[in-house]
Amino acid sequence: MQYNSPITPTWCPGCGNFVIHASLKGALTELGIPPHQVVMTFDIGCAGNGADKILGYNFKVLHGRAILPAIGVKYINPDLTVIALIGDGGMYWEGAAHWIAAAQRNEDIVVLVSNNQIYALTTGQTAPTTEHNYATKSYPYGTPFYPLNPVAVSIAAGATFVARGWTGDPAYLKELIKAAIKHKGFAIVDILQNCVTWNHLNTLEYYRERVYKLDEAGHDPTDKQAAYQRAEEKDKVPIGIFYHVQAPSIYEEYPLVKKKAGLEVKGRSVSKLLAEF
Repeated sequence: MQYNSPITPTWCPGCGNFVIHASLKGALTELGIPPHQVVMTFDIGCAGNGADKILGYNFKVLHGRAILPAIGVKYINPDLTVIALIGDGGMYWEGAAHWIAAAQRNEDIVVLVSNNQIYALTTGQTAPTTEHNYATKSYPYGTPFYPLNPVAVSIAAGATFVARGWTGDPAYLKELIKAAIKHKGFAIVDILQNCVTWNHLNTLEYYRERVYKLDEAGHDPTDKQAAYQRAEEKDKVPIGIFYHVQAPSIYEEYPLVKKKAGLEVKGRSVSKLLAEF
């Protein structure tokens, strides 16, 4: 499959977004999904700057709002592969309500979160995942609160596929993305990445000393309690699939959003109208 875009990336040299996009393109290619069957929604920020760096039907939306159009696309055409790409700021603060609601409803979309633990494009402010006491532009004397735990919150909210990847292992990240795409229901992959410009704490070396793979540690992803315990680990950083179960999606539970039902408005089809545009 041809997913390479002619647009030259503008991320900083060494940015983890290069790895995320390479892993995503590799995952889609190996799954045999052609670009015309993929819709991607992009938040703003460094993650959002990838909207024109990969072929497909891509939409760049408002900060923290990438999940909503992804859900709308899936309602209209459930056969499409729909992926939202969001930064940790847009996902875990501005877009937190959409994140929780989508997980609770088990919306059948994939969410990839570029988590560099800092607001990077706006030059280094504290993010919801910034480490406690880390000095930033918004908190120059140190971030006063502790970082939000995306994995634990996703599990609690009802997500049926919760994983964490790391840009220091592109091949493993690609396999996690493939598993998320194949999952039926709400799938989120929190991707730890380095920010070479603004985050000098959570570097590749920092993670290399702490990362281990859940599957190699004998973790059972169907055990919710074990998933919580792994998510709360402090000294080590587990990556892999924390939680993975099958449960009815919103499409199975609610008949009005079953296939093609979104094209009917009070018994009147809008298919012809959509075809014109």
